Amino acid sequence: MPDDPRYARQRGAALLVAISSIAILTAVSVDLAYNTRVSLQMAANARDELRATYLAKSAVSMSRLVLYFQQHLDRTTGAIPANLMGALSGKGGLTDAATSPATGAKKQGGAAGGSGISLRLWDLVPIDSSAAALFLGGGMGGGTADAAPVPVAAPPAAPDGSAPQQGTRRIFGDTEGSFHAAIEDEDRKINLRQFDAIGAFPAAQGMRLAELVRDPKWDFLFDEDDANGFRVSRKDLFGAIKDWQDMDETSSNFTGDALKPFELGYGDENYLYDRAPERYKAKNASFDSLDELFMVGGVSDAFMAAFGDKLTVYPDLNTTINVNTDDPLQLMVNTLVMADPPGKPQPAMLDPAFVSNLVTALKLVRPLPFMSIGPQQFATMLQTLGVKVQPIYARAAADPGKNPFGDRSSTFHIHAVGAAGDVRKTIDAVVTFDQRAEGLAQDQGRLLHWQEE
Repeated sequence: MPDDPRYARQRGAALLVAISSIAILTAVSVDLAYNTRVSLQMAANARDELRATYLAKSAVSMSRLVLYFQQHLDRTTGAIPANLMGALSGKGGLTDAATSPATGAKKQGGAAGGSGISLRLWDLVPIDSSAAALFLGGGMGGGTADAAPVPVAAPPAAPDGSAPQQGTRRIFGDTEGSFHAAIEDEDRKINLRQFDAIGAFPAAQGMRLAELVRDPKWDFLFDEDDANGFRVSRKDLFGAIKDWQDMDETSSNFTGDALKPFELGYGDENYLYDRAPERYKAKNASFDSLDELFMVGGVSDAFMAAFGDKLTVYPDLNTTINVNTDDPLQLMVNTLVMADPPGKPQPAMLDPAFVSNLVTALKLVRPLPFMSIGPQQFATMLQTLGVKVQPIYARAAADPGKNPFGDRSSTFHIHAVGAAGDVRKTIDAVVTFDQRAEGLAQDQGRLLHWQEE
């Protein structure tokens, strides 16, 4: 009967079962849809990560190709004649207009005795997916030449505070993405390996590092205890860097003397490490990477944050310092090394406008930013600005090992970034073309360091 309570209870139970079934099916469907969406996104991220990785590797390969041509250019063409350099500048450069401040007479034979300048291809050729797309007609295979480029999200700012490099996402076959690479000259940096070298290199590099850290604003790095409770002075730090590499067990003292920058001390070089929570000893061999510098007593995170971008351990022991730099601090340090006597500021160098005048003189002798000059040209510019330089730097040819400066580079740091979708991959690689590369110098150089993030 319709009014029978039993039928009402049965209808209620049936309705409850139906509602419960629908709720369970809905929960299962939502969970399945969510898991499917997550799996799809994970697959897309894995795909984009693979694309970004190989785009970054493509940037490294393209950079090494540019450096390969750079080595051939240095070997085959040598340098651009000095008269052509003057024609490019339209002013004759230092070749015709350099005048000695002491005698008032014009220099003869050019800024470098007629050696001229050379080209830096890595500053001239852009390593970027946009530039590559121009050569490839906008795409390959399934790509179309008139495909509209898709903007890529702005990358983070560079460690030195410079503006981030923008890329453009273009189609390369069936892949959408972008890459960018920056090539950094390691031979312009302070080569800490040469603290244990011979000849003029230890004094030059020691003086460069001393000038880098001498500012009183960096006193907190050396006047406060580190995480292990040690306090390492500037001179102790220099000695610890040398002791990490040299073959003896005796501590070294930094004198700052241009003729003998280091002398043997009377203590154990491992005294800093014997008191550490985890005891270890100095390596007594060359650095393998810049990260190894953290093992040296006195080197902290704050120290590397302040100076890490100006230090290197990758060039060879006999690699010369490339004088071609636009960094005002490095220009001033190179000036102090060349000065006579070395490391002593001269009246001309105390002028607040000295660095800006030096930069202006560089622009005159290097009409284009991707050109380079030699050490003798740099020394001539210093003389025109009233700086007395050591005779070794004013000569066109010097005995090997006595002149730590040069105008060519053989070791380079490549910072490559690949982007695909929302994924970015970065690769840091160091490649050398010096004597350690052996037969690989005729190809794309020897890899000294490779790090992916």
